[in-house]
Amino acid sequence: MNQSNYAARVGFFVAVGLALIALLVLNFSQGLTLFNPTYTLHLMMPSGAGLKPAADVMMAGVPVGKVVSPALNPDGRSVNITLTILQKYKIPKDATFHIDSLGFLGDQYIEVSPVPLMPGATNSETGYLHNGETVQGEASFNLLAAERSTADLLEQVRKTIKDVDQAITNVNRTVLSDQTLKEFATAISNFASVTQIAIKTVQGADDLVQTNSPAVAATVTNLEAVSEKFSLMADQVELIITTNTGSVNDAVKNLRDTTASFKQLAAGLQAGKGLAGGLLNDEEMKSEATALVSNANVVAAEFSDFGSNLNKEGIWRMLWKPKHTERSPDPVH
Repeated sequence: MNQSNYAARVGFFVAVGLALIALLVLNFSQGLTLFNPTYTLHLMMPSGAGLKPAADVMMAGVPVGKVVSPALNPDGRSVNITLTILQKYKIPKDATFHIDSLGFLGDQYIEVSPVPLMPGATNSETGYLHNGETVQGEASFNLLAAERSTADLLEQVRKTIKDVDQAITNVNRTVLSDQTLKEFATAISNFASVTQIAIKTVQGADDLVQTNSPAVAATVTNLEAVSEKFSLMADQVELIITTNTGSVNDAVKNLRDTTASFKQLAAGLQAGKGLAGGLLNDEEMKSEATALVSNANVVAAEFSDFGSNLNKEGIWRMLWKPKHTERSPDPVH
């Protein structure tokens, strides 16, 4: 065998071996298996802490793909994690993605949790994720953040306990002092006395009601009878008003007309119309009327005296009065 041919063959086999090794390294680094087609998904997560390249992507406890590489987004607020999923596994669009770990301190992986289907429903109704799609993941449990939150919570609890202890001390010093307890005991005693008095008062009232129940019943009966009479009277009054509404309206109208006539008469008197108006407004006629009334009073007085004399003496004595004669003195015997 030629030495050069031998060297060429050895070099060829070495090159093939290196290519195979490189292919295997590339296969394991990408999380792929030979001759198994895959598709790529982009997972957006708030944080990728603890997640390493080539970590498993598991669904229902079965590995369905690998993590290629987590990369920080340009905004610096989220992480873009590239996943390679075996083509034979289809992930529903409504599935949730979150970071989980194998045990308490085990390696972390991506857990895919499909939403349970309703009875009679199928995944074809929601659809499946395809190559190159971007999905939003849920924040994973951060033990350090939880520890910090727990520490803050414990500090707040410690301060609260301190405040409660101080409040209890203040209550013991003020509310539960000897003087306060004595006053409280006195108040309780007074309350008991007042309660006994109230009980006696209630018993006396009950006895009064029981004793006078016949009179109370009779009073109530009388009130009911009076109430019925008032109700009957009200019905009768309403009936009278209803039946005599026309007459009442006519009377009111006549009263209004009479009032208007009196107003016109008064206006005429004030204006001096007619005899009465002239008498009211003419001073000379007023004086003559006054003199006439005075003369009438004098004549009436004379007629009154004449009537009195007539009653006393009679008509004949009034007409023929006897002449007065001088009486001679009585003879002296």
